[in-house]
Amino acid sequence: EGAIKEVSELLDKLVKAVKTAEGASSGTAAIGEVVADAAKVADKASVTGIAKGIKEIVEAAGGSEKLKAVAAAKGENNKGAGKLFGKAGAAAHGDSEAASKAAGAVSAVSGEQILSAIVTAADAAEQDGKKPEEAKNPIAAAIGDKDGGAEFGQDEMKKDDQIAAAIALRGMAKDGKFAVKDGEKEKA
Repeated sequence: EGAIKEVSELLDKLVKAVKTAEGASSGTAAIGEVVADAAKVADKASVTGIAKGIKEIVEAAGGSEKLKAVAAAKGENNKGAGKLFGKAGAAAHGDSEAASKAAGAVSAVSGEQILSAIVTAADAAEQDGKKPEEAKNPIAAAIGDKDGGAEFGQDEMKKDDQIAAAIALRGMAKDGKFAVKDGEKEKA
């Protein structure tokens, strides 16, 4: 009877956590859409809700302690991916090189490292969007700032796991699009 109660409580926690994440994502636009038009920041409530939902799912599944043991990424060669988190249109800084840096960051890390970065960021205080060069964690980077568009500049955000986490959060969030220069959309 005790085991059944534990399973039931776990399922309740998982359902609640999934609803938190689901309510935060838009579900309308294509995930990770690349645009070459009007600049926009990702919806703050959506980004933070997805991060908190993921954190709740990890905690409900008992994975928090396991994630603490996951080594953080050390690579800093892909900070140029920050250019995708800024302005779109003629003034955009994002280009095919920035897109390849984004792909490099994602492929250099494990899913556990990305989850760990998201869960750690979700533990922090309320966050606002920041320009890529000012963001210190994946949530602030994913929300972004419509006038941004530089390489990730803070030491905390130069690491591949942080970049990949920001890409994942922005890709799932409402209004979470990646900006590239006019004429570069097909290359990205």
